Amino acid sequence: MTAKDYPSLWSFGTTKTFKIPVEHLDFKYIEKCSDVKHLEKILYVLRSGEEGYYPELTEFCEKRLEGLAPESRALRKDKPAATASSFTAGEWEKIDGDIKSWVSEIKKEENEIPFHETGTFPAKEENLPPVRGSNSCLHVTKEKYSKSRPAKKKIPRDYAEWDKFDVEKECSKIDEDDKKIPLINNKSHLSKIETNLDIAGLTEKEKDFLAAREKEKGNEAFNSGDYEEAVKYYTRSLSVLPTVAAYNNRAQAELKLQNWNSAFQDCEKVLELEPGNIKALLRRATTYKHQNKLQEAIEDLSKVLDIEPDNELAKKTLSEVERDLRNSAPSSKTQTKGKRMVIQELENSEDENAKDSERDHEDGSGDKSKTFFSFGYVKCYLLI
Repeated sequence: MTAKDYPSLWSFGTTKTFKIPVEHLDFKYIEKCSDVKHLEKILYVLRSGEEGYYPELTEFCEKRLEGLAPESRALRKDKPAATASSFTAGEWEKIDGDIKSWVSEIKKEENEIPFHETGTFPAKEENLPPVRGSNSCLHVTKEKYSKSRPAKKKIPRDYAEWDKFDVEKECSKIDEDDKKIPLINNKSHLSKIETNLDIAGLTEKEKDFLAAREKEKGNEAFNSGDYEEAVKYYTRSLSVLPTVAAYNNRAQAELKLQNWNSAFQDCEKVLELEPGNIKALLRRATTYKHQNKLQEAIEDLSKVLDIEPDNELAKKTLSEVERDLRNSAPSSKTQTKGKRMVIQELENSEDENAKDSERDHEDGSGDKSKTFFSFGYVKCYLLI
């Protein structure tokens, strides 16, 4: 049985909390299990009801846990708030008497507080509320308050002051403050991430779970815009178990980083595992486009449109590639049909040039692959 035949523990088969396999929520497993920590997690999941409510199984798990660890924190239960019915008549009478005696003592202390004159209070308002337990009010005249603390007048700012404001000076101060802030290198942690994981002794299910977990880490980094970190985690996932999804996701991250060759290699791996994969064809076409392999890009995009005729991304990319191909066609034609000309200046006269040409023709020593012309003081050789 291959790794694909095993169900993924990441997508289903485990609880949301603690990632406990669902098959552990069973009477036989709980009866045989002697791991106290694991039983506490199972009890928490059963009490939460996220996998359904099973009173008998919950009670059985509590008894099993109580037999292994009677002082376990998971066995503690919240007690409701006590009411009058929670106590006997004698207990409640004693509690009620204590409360009443406390209230009477507080009132007695309030009445014994001496009343101070109004002048000793640092009043801030003209009329203050009465002191608790008395009918008198603190009154401070406006004249007395004005002598102790004269009020400040709020003078509005003159608009002419804004003309003295130096905008460039303030902006330079802000720039200097920004320069003082040290730049944090957020990429330093990438060197600490190992790309190859040790999978010795792991079962196929454990490998599947580990590969899926590393791929999810890569997805989180990709969604956050940390494409280099995403490549690291996708590589870790592939070191455990090569999958189409991990290769495809790493190819997309490489495209974001403009690593065209690496993205192309990942697309090739996907197409080896799953020929006709639409995402791989689209991404390989993108690498072809940026490497100026326009004809290969058109072939991949045509395959995508054969499978999905309404794929908007494939249509848009195909139109761009065809436009680039049309624009590059005239320049390529002129380069293939052009001929080189070698122009050489001569110091001799026109008659001497004519004699030299006749002598070459008679002797037959001239280069037959070249056509010779004489125009004044210039010789032209057309390379055919």
